[in-house]
Amino acid sequence: MLFSKNYRQPFWHGFFHAMLIILYVLFLAVFARQLEFLYNNEIEVLIRYTFGIFLGVLSVGVCGWLLFYEPLKRLFHHQFKAATVMLLSTLGWLFIFMLIFIFGLVFSM
Repeated sequence: MLFSKNYRQPFWHGFFHAMLIILYVLFLAVFARQLEFLYNNEIEVLIRYTFGIFLGVLSVGVCGWLLFYEPLKRLFHHQFKAATVMLLSTLGWLFIFMLIFIFGLVFSM
C-alpha cells in the first residue's frame, strides 16, 4: 500500500517542504518588488543585476535543498520508497499550488 503507516510522514513532510518553498518565493517576490521602490531608481543597473543574480543563485540553492536534500538523505539510508513518496509528494503539492495560482489569475481577470 502506497500510503500505509510508514509513508504518511514523508507525504506530509513533502507538503511542509512545498509550503516552505512557496513562502520563500513569495518573500523574495515581495522583497524584490519593494527594493525597486526603496531606492527610487537611484541604484545603478550593474548593482541591481548583480543583486538579482545573487538572489537567483541563492534561490536555486534554497529551493534545491528543500526539494532534494531530505529524499536524497533517505535514499542514501536505503529507504527508497519513503524517498520516492517524499519527492513525489513535494513535486505534486508544488504542482497543485501552481495550478491554484494560475486559476486564481485567470478567474480574477
